[in-house]
Amino acid sequence: MPDVVTSISKHRKPVSTPVSELAEDEDLDPRSGLEGPAGAANLTIAFAIAVAIRTICAHYSIIPDCDEVFNYWEPTHYLTHGFGLETWEYSPVYAIRSWAYVGVHSVIVYICRFLGMSEANLFFAVRTFLGSFCAFCEINLYGSIWRNISSRVAKFFLVFSVGAAGMFHASVTFLPSSYSMYFTMLAYSHLLDDKARYAPQRALFMFAISGILGWPFALVVAVPFLLNLVWTVFVNPQRRRTVYGISKVIGYSLALLVVVVAIDSFAFKKLQIVALNIVLYNVFGTEETGPNIFGTEPWTYYVSNLILNFNVIAFLAYAAIFVWIIRSTVQSSKAVIYPYISSGKLFSIIFPLFLWTAIFFAQPHKEERFFYVVYPLLCLNAAIAFDSFVAIYKAVLRKFGFSKSVIADWTSWTQTLLLLVAIVLWYSRILALHSFYYAPLEVYGGLFNVTTVSGMASSDPLNVCVGREWYRFPSSYFLPENMRLKFIKSDFNGMLPTEFAEGVSWYEGASLSPEGLNNENREETSFYLSIDECDYLVDSNFTTAKEGTFEKQFISDVENWEIVQCAPFLDSDHSTLLARVIKLPNFIESLIPAEATYFHREWTSYCLLKSKIKST
Repeated sequence: MPDVVTSISKHRKPVSTPVSELAEDEDLDPRSGLEGPAGAANLTIAFAIAVAIRTICAHYSIIPDCDEVFNYWEPTHYLTHGFGLETWEYSPVYAIRSWAYVGVHSVIVYICRFLGMSEANLFFAVRTFLGSFCAFCEINLYGSIWRNISSRVAKFFLVFSVGAAGMFHASVTFLPSSYSMYFTMLAYSHLLDDKARYAPQRALFMFAISGILGWPFALVVAVPFLLNLVWTVFVNPQRRRTVYGISKVIGYSLALLVVVVAIDSFAFKKLQIVALNIVLYNVFGTEETGPNIFGTEPWTYYVSNLILNFNVIAFLAYAAIFVWIIRSTVQSSKAVIYPYISSGKLFSIIFPLFLWTAIFFAQPHKEERFFYVVYPLLCLNAAIAFDSFVAIYKAVLRKFGFSKSVIADWTSWTQTLLLLVAIVLWYSRILALHSFYYAPLEVYGGLFNVTTVSGMASSDPLNVCVGREWYRFPSSYFLPENMRLKFIKSDFNGMLPTEFAEGVSWYEGASLSPEGLNNENREETSFYLSIDECDYLVDSNFTTAKEGTFEKQFISDVENWEIVQCAPFLDSDHSTLLARVIKLPNFIESLIPAEATYFHREWTSYCLLKSKIKST
């Protein structure tokens, strides 16, 4: 961790003298403890803890969004294995997904295969790498917060970041928004360390990587930093050096852009600037072809997600604006919160979350993954607010004449209670997601244990079919080499993926435009396979909504299908709200009366079936 350990900056003079009422119980510099061998050990231990937690995330987190599978895992699998599913976004006609981005991740797979890792573990190996890199970024930001704001804020940030349910899955998700989240953390670690040599240039380049190779919309969080940079160019007496440093970063960023455009243009066999295509599609898309055709949600969608994923600290994060107001109001007096950071710099840290919220709340098409970029900033805002309110709480208690020992006890109990509530709720949410919705990864993983259908030629792959459960397919990394996923008709009538061309090089396959792919979410019936051609079938036994639908109860069709493996899966439509959003430890849930209607769950089975007809 060279950036974390070696870039420890020396103490700087505070912006203003802190008032005793807010800091009289702090005998030491609130940023102390990160210097020398002890500081290196502190960071190493924190990094080890973060990696351990992210490794758990990699193995136990569900796949919350089918776009992750079909737009990123599948093209990567095509690069590494020669087969996979293709969405309309990868058609050269539309080209709004980057081969450069998935190509970077395919390198991880090649390295794992070279080291002899089994095919069944490749998916989790990639996730573990992503989680470890996320931990590295978190610790970089943690160290920078410690050095430039305070040790308490840094500790709160780390607890919030590694513990929150939202970060549990965002940290290991194979999505550009998560990728941009990583580099946003690195950018902010340099932004806070702005007195370190080349820190502003490094922050600018981290933002560039986030937007060029990751997700272009992530550059929104860089707006306050970019405005400040422009202002610096005009007011800094050493502007020549500043302009020179910025021009170098712009040159590096343009070089990166050229490389990405070259890779994508090579794959699509025509000039394509994918980042521009994404922006044009999402901002200027028509009513028939824009993102809104895939569903719209009210503004409360994000509110619900933030509360589920972060609970009490989501409220703290947005309360951080009051900290900045207090900080700015008392700037001229002796009462200063965070004396080692200016009011303007504090604003540039707090404000991006509000800017992001305003923009994405206003968009009709909403996805949870759109907020991944600012998840660490939400944790940082919450840490600032929490620590500041504790300081104000102490000051209020002093005003009423309480002794130091009483204030210390009350403050300790208040902090412990809030953190305990947050951690219990996070754990309950994480446990719920894994316990209720992990079955698809478990069941598809069982395909590596099944035997080959007798009489089937080795050159003829087996068909693993899926109907109504198509969107829970965890990727072709769960399919052995002799199996392919096929779709059968269900009640879903939108656009499904097709297959990348096999038997040709990846760049030949990437340049083809499969018939039937469209950007109107229009169903293409030629993508379906007859049920009689299926060797295996993955299905659930959810109650069919109405008669005459395409969705049959295959699990109960014992005449034609044999159950290979099943796992429990929550029927959320028939479970109460409280019971489906959290999962308490079994010994606690056993205390809830069985007749309690507010905590009722219905279960279904998620099963892998084997065709009896094709086996004979």
